[in-house]
Amino acid sequence: MSPWWLGGALSVGPRGLRLGSVDVVELAESLGTPAYLYDHARLRTNVARLRAALSRFREQRIYYALKANRFAPLVRLLRAEGVGIDACAPAEVALARELGFRAADISVTASSLSNADLHAFAQAGVHVTLDHVGTIRRYGALVPPGTAIGLRIDPGVHAGYGARTDYSGGKLGLASEDVAAAAIAAREANLRIDTLHMHLGWGLRAEDLPAFQRALEALSVWAGDLPAVRCINVGGGLGARLRAADQPLELEAWASAIAQRFGDDFSVACEPGTYLVSDAGILVARVTTAWDKRGEHWVGLDCGQATNVYAAHYGLELEIVPVADPLAHARRPTNVAGNINEAGDVFARGRMLPDLHEGDLVALLPAGAYGSSMASDHCLRGSFAEHLV
Repeated sequence: MSPWWLGGALSVGPRGLRLGSVDVVELAESLGTPAYLYDHARLRTNVARLRAALSRFREQRIYYALKANRFAPLVRLLRAEGVGIDACAPAEVALARELGFRAADISVTASSLSNADLHAFAQAGVHVTLDHVGTIRRYGALVPPGTAIGLRIDPGVHAGYGARTDYSGGKLGLASEDVAAAAIAAREANLRIDTLHMHLGWGLRAEDLPAFQRALEALSVWAGDLPAVRCINVGGGLGARLRAADQPLELEAWASAIAQRFGDDFSVACEPGTYLVSDAGILVARVTTAWDKRGEHWVGLDCGQATNVYAAHYGLELEIVPVADPLAHARRPTNVAGNINEAGDVFARGRMLPDLHEGDLVALLPAGAYGSSMASDHCLRGSFAEHLV
């Protein structure tokens, strides 16, 4: 049986793993490792699939979550596809402008905002969604009367990959009991609430559909109480398959749930990051070391949690594929370690893998989202290449 990750951007050729039309080994030889590689065709396919799902709505807008991946060639490609930007900081707004996005193409949703942040957004002339009563008042003092804003709501619904990616009850979004106070604050500040926004957990799964429907129902109640609202922004959260057992929420079910609740009464916006770029990217690394210790087999790579934080930060282990022989038979449980001097810098534990030797190339996948954008220079090991195929 073919591995779950085969297809889409990835295939197998005479020289091993291929990304799009290119042999990964050739890219690794020319760019060095570690390297993040992205396939332009897969990006376009993902945009087209999402746009098709949204075509049932009279008005719709896709805002790409810039925090997912800010590699300039990749972001410019999304701009060429007609996608806008979801920004969460003044520097992200500035970067989007540098990459050719108009102010009207940029939607800001952010929290714990300073006066300097609010001033930067006001100067940029972008649409801002807020989730604190005090912040609404401060923003109203900086912008012209009648400026439109959004309210981010916490619908109190649990969804997503796990505890670290569950947004319910946390710092983000207005609690239901605070929405009325936020509306009053906006009116007193001469602001117009034209958007209601929510963001559920990262990585919506098929089993999360009932939770998603409950959240939409909550939004519809608030929309009925705020007559100036014309846009429903369902945020991000659309998942990508990270492991064989994953069953992401299907686009059709996602879009149907939105349509059943809101129909043609509102424009619909969304803020995908993972869905658009995750399975378009891989991280290529080289095996530096192989050893046995107290009955366990280990291999070390020339990158670590400074390069990719999925395992260390989210507790999510990516697939690990030998580049030269991607379909090789798995022979033994292997621990895969990074090169950061931290005990927790481990990409996988007990993973059934083929024999790997010093100098072998491996691909960690999918790695298009929240890989390079979350990288650091911890232990001064933050260097990596990036390339759009």
